Amino acid sequence: MNKFVSVIMIVLVAFAFHACKDKPTQKVQKPKTTVVKKTVKKDTAAIDSLKKVAEAKKVVKKVEAPKPPNKYFLIAGSFQSRRNADIFKARLEKEGYTSSVIERRTGPNTDFYKVSYKGFHDRKLAYAELRKARNSEGRDNVWLLVKK
Repeated sequence: MNKFVSVIMIVLVAFAFHACKDKPTQKVQKPKTTVVKKTVKKDTAAIDSLKKVAEAKKVVKKVEAPKPPNKYFLIAGSFQSRRNADIFKARLEKEGYTSSVIERRTGPNTDFYKVSYKGFHDRKLAYAELRKARNSEGRDNVWLLVKK
């Protein structure tokens, strides 16, 4: 039995010794790297919108204060008939004037339709234009109506 145990022990030691031997190592392969070339496009949408905002700030729209209503009118003609007043108004508009028919409901001359060809909210400007009109040919009968 001693011989049998000794043989088993030798086989085990040989087996253990054989197991501890250097085994041929496998080569560690490096992972293959693939280079992908991407073209990067610039996102200019944000830049464009900022440029537009900057341009909008540069272009400051001048907001004019609302003009007061016209109070002074240069009258080119006065008619008892509304139809005649409208015909004269159309003729003045063809000449390039901003014409209007003014009708007074109370006070003197309520039965006349006055045709203006210019209106002003500034008194000094209205009187200066009246002097200029009276000095020009064909407008010597122009007069100034002041609305209250």
